[in-house]
Parts: sequence; C-alpha cells; structure tokens
Amino acid sequence: MKQQNKIGYLLPGSVDGRSWITDAKRSLRANLGFGVPVMVYVAIALTVASTTGGMRRFFLLDYAPLFILMTVVMVIAFLLGRAFYVTLIVIPPRPFAAIVADWSFYLTRRRIFDTVLVMVLLSTFMSAFISLKNMIPIVHPYNWDRRLMTVDNALHFGIPPWRLLQPILGYPIVTGMLSVVYGSWIFVLAGCCFWLAFDDGDQRLRMQFFVTFILCFALLGNLLATRLASGGPCFYGLLVDGPDPYSPLMHYLRLANQQVPLNWSFAAQDMLWHNYATGSLGLDTGISAMPSLHVAGATLCSLLGWRINRKLGITFSVYTGLIMIGSVHLAWHYAIDGYVAIIGTLAIWWAVGKVSCRFGMPRWPEA
Repeated sequence: MKQQNKIGYLLPGSVDGRSWITDAKRSLRANLGFGVPVMVYVAIALTVASTTGGMRRFFLLDYAPLFILMTVVMVIAFLLGRAFYVTLIVIPPRPFAAIVADWSFYLTRRRIFDTVLVMVLLSTFMSAFISLKNMIPIVHPYNWDRRLMTVDNALHFGIPPWRLLQPILGYPIVTGMLSVVYGSWIFVLAGCCFWLAFDDGDQRLRMQFFVTFILCFALLGNLLATRLASGGPCFYGLLVDGPDPYSPLMHYLRLANQQVPLNWSFAAQDMLWHNYATGSLGLDTGISAMPSLHVAGATLCSLLGWRINRKLGITFSVYTGLIMIGSVHLAWHYAIDGYVAIIGTLAIWWAVGKVSCRFGMPRWPEA
C-alpha cells in the first residue's frame, strides 16, 4: 500500500524525481489524442496566416495569462468547496487534518500533470482560434447576412424570429437577466473544461469532450464561419446596404439597457464593431455570426451532462435553450446560426465517439 504522509497522495512514497518525470511522460502519452490535433491546428493556422498576409493577426500566447488566472481561480474554488464540504457536511473530529487529507486525495501527480497540460493546450488552441477568426475578413467578405436573414424568416413562416420572442422577452428586466445568462457562457464552458482536465475518471469521455471541443471551434467556428461569413443582426445595418430589418430590435435593446443596465451584450457589440472598424486586434476582437459557438459550446456541455447523469443533462439542456433564445433576442445571431451549431455539434460528438470506440483512447497505466 502506498504511504500516506502529511501530503498524502500528492507525494506517495518517496519524492524521487524520476517518478515525476515518469508520470509527466505518462500524461503526455495519455493526452496525445488531444495534443496532436491542437498542434496540427496551430500549424494550419500559421500556414493560413503566412499565405494570406495575416501574420499581423496571428498570436499564439495571448490567452496564456487568462488561462493561468482561470486555472488558479478554479483550483482555489475547488479546494475551498471541498474544505466547506468536509467541515460542514462530514463534520470530522479534527477538521484541519481531514481537510488536508481530502485535498491530498485530489492533488495527485496525475491530476496535476493532466490539468496543466490540458490548460496549456487549450490556451494555445484558443489563441490560434482567435487569430483565424480575425483573418475572416481578409479571406472572405461578410456577404452572407442578407441570405441568412431570408432563410431565417422563411423557416419561421415569414416572421423574423426575434419578433416571435419579443412579446415574451421584450421587457428590460428580462432582457437584462437573459444577457447575464448569455454572458455566463464562457465561465460554464471553462468550468466544464477544467472539470474534465482535473478528472481522472472516464478517460474516453474526457477525450471525446476535448476533441469535440476543438473540432467544433475549428470546423464550425473557423471553416464554416469563413465560408458563410456574416456579422449577425446587430451588425446587419452596418454590413448590408438598404433598410435594416433589425433596427427596431436594436432600438429596443438600447432603451432596455438604459433602464436596466445589465445588458453587457449591447456594450460588447459596440466594442467589437469599433475594433473591427479601426483594425484593432486582440482577445476581444473578431466578428462572426454563422454558426453560433455560444450555442455549440452549450450543446457540448449538454452532451457531457447527459453522459454524467439525467439531472445534469436536463440542467445543461435548459441552459442551452436559454443561450439559443438569448442569441436571437440579444441580436447576436440569426436563429439558423443556432440550429446549424446544434446539428454540427451533435454530428461531431457522434463521430468522435465512434472513432474512440473503434480505435480506443490513450489511457494512464493502472497502478
């Protein structure tokens, strides 16, 4: 049996440096299914940037500080949560010793190496993703908005989807709360990523989630978004000549934000357009409507939830519905952007699952 000392499973047995090196190599092998696609993607992004004159828009480490901060915050939140659980629910006779023992159970070398490696890969991937997103206008003009608007209306019996939602959602307080939910997307998706990066349970599910994640962003958020380049309802009047069918919605959102200043989306849209018009580049730049990565990411969380248990699946599914509704009501997306995102995410998840079942996924060796 492995020795359990004051720091328990973090340093089981001896502190022989060779054990750390061995476990680091094992972590690299176990995460090849995620690491290799990320490296291939970065190479493709660099090639696109160099061949299209977009090197000025290419940056690879810009997301690193954000991911480091998010990882530290999530680790602290997790450890504090476990401490409260042990203290208030378990109620041991020696709380401090029990908390340390509980923390040591989770802070294994395996979890540490896997979490650090995955978060480094994710930060690299997201930096390359934003770089490619910033290159959309130099590869393909934003000329799909009129067609997407026409298809959107046709799918809803000739009525713009936002008008169907307005009688229900057209109240400043409702709009403000929906904007808060919509803005929480990045934290929910990042939380799921950290959860699976830290988890050492179902390795096949873990890898299916991460590979689906990068394929959704690469195929839907880069490839399809470039081919169907569009700005979305909020930028329709700025990108398309002629009358703006979304001007009443934008007028309502402006007034709603003045009454209940929770609609961060309105300010974010102004910032995005300003950055696009002035040629500014960074993490908060890049315009793309079709398909909706907000909906794709929420759908991915729903698929994960259903694989864990029914309650989590229902919770994430309701959340996905709110993100879908919010994307239309807040003028970020045409409804069809969300439909395509859902279908695309389901197809990619299914395909990755089939491949993982057929060829398997790298695993940590059993102790």
